[in-house]
Amino acid sequence: MSIFDKLKNSALLELIQDPRLRDLLTKREFRLSQEELHREFVNQAADEEEVQELALTVGEGFLELSGRVKKRPLPFAIPFSARFSLHSLEFSVRSKAVHLRLEELKPFSLDSLTKKLVEKVPFLSFADGLVTVHLVKVPRLAGLLTCQVKGFRPFDHIVLKELSFRAGEVVGRVGVLL
Repeated sequence: MSIFDKLKNSALLELIQDPRLRDLLTKREFRLSQEELHREFVNQAADEEEVQELALTVGEGFLELSGRVKKRPLPFAIPFSARFSLHSLEFSVRSKAVHLRLEELKPFSLDSLTKKLVEKVPFLSFADGLVTVHLVKVPRLAGLLTCQVKGFRPFDHIVLKELSFRAGEVVGRVGVLL
């Protein structure tokens, strides 16, 4: 099977045609809007029975998840917000992950809520106050990060150098390893 056959039948073709991928290769930068993140993360974590009105906000230096949680035996939902900051990046051949530190949870700490939300999203994990985003498991990125061309994996040679949270978007800078 040639590379063109693989491209015709995969999400990789869609990604290659994406102007953001061209920006990644030419400007060595990518931007993810708050709306894109909402579609990828929040829609998977939403659960109208227990977690309601879930929203994701990207601010200067932080991500904030807010909503309302219904806990038994209370007859009403309790509003909450969780603020995360960037802890570290892991972008190697073995792992491509972003680690977020849970900075603040209002009105009170609910590790059970954090675990419940994280468990609903297959590309997230939670341990020791860190939420890890496993990038190779994110549906939109999986095909791109794991693609092979004649046994060569291009994204094994790309490094995520910087990631920042800005009002309404996440901005990343990448480098190339030779």
